[in-house]
Amino acid sequence: MHTWLPDAMEGPTPVSALIHAATMVAAGVFLVARMYPVFEQSADTMLIIAIVGAATAFIAATLGLVMNDY
Repeated sequence: MHTWLPDAMEGPTPVSALIHAATMVAAGVFLVARMYPVFEQSADTMLIIAIVGAATAFIAATLGLVMNDY
């Protein structure tokens, strides 16, 4: 379902493994850790993030039902 992924994986295997495994996971954890004070201070911020996340998941699931990968 991701047509960009084969193009992104054209690099050497160790480099691709490092980028797609360690770097992306660490970036997400780092972002959550850096934004924790914002989440802790404001319930409204958490609500907005939850709404955006739910809308994103719903739209992605809906588009995934009709997507062709050929």
